[in-house]
Amino acid sequence: MKNSKHYLLVSFTLIFLSSIMFLIHYLIFGQLENTEYYSLMDLCFIPINILAVTLVFEKLVERRAKVERLSKLNMLVGLFFSDIGFTLLKLIVYGDEKIQHLGLDFNDLKSCRNKLKSYKHEIDFEKINYDELKELVICGRDILSSLISNENILEHETFADLLMSLMHLRDEILFMNQKEVLTRDDCAHLKIDITRVYEALTLQWTDYLAHLKQFYPYQYNSAIKFNPFSLR
Repeated sequence: MKNSKHYLLVSFTLIFLSSIMFLIHYLIFGQLENTEYYSLMDLCFIPINILAVTLVFEKLVERRAKVERLSKLNMLVGLFFSDIGFTLLKLIVYGDEKIQHLGLDFNDLKSCRNKLKSYKHEIDFEKINYDELKELVICGRDILSSLISNENILEHETFADLLMSLMHLRDEILFMNQKEVLTRDDCAHLKIDITRVYEALTLQWTDYLAHLKQFYPYQYNSAIKFNPFSLR
């Protein structure tokens, strides 16, 4: 109700000012016919002006809102890596011997992402500390549940894929946890799930580094210095 009154007040004020300026123009220059002619010409272009202003303004507002949402999402991504992601990636990377031959230079993030995107992620399940990974994923239940319940996560496709893969891995680990001994088939199944998480995790890590490089250079320098790939 208050907003409606505000808009009405602004509208009447603008109309009143326009009328006053029209009157002043007529009193100074006369020529009522010419004044009416050019006023009508201006009115003819009002719909086009409204269309142009509306489209531009809407795009600017939409772009600003998207930037703000992505900024908030990247804060959640940072929280994820602080709580679970960094350690998880370090554990999985330890089971991938070929990654060292990929020649990753995290000063060139675009090149890193392209290499990781085309890289065939493979791990040796036997070289992964499964007990530590299992504990990390199970204990990360709260943060995973909190992140996955955030509807804005869906706008961040890479991160959403990572969370879904990680939730699936967690479910499989909980199921396998009921067994006293893992069979060969169990290990092979877990290897596939971990590899899926690994692939999404590496891409999200490079995206997160790009965000840090743009907005938080100091944190970026620390992140690439102690990144999971160099700590293998």
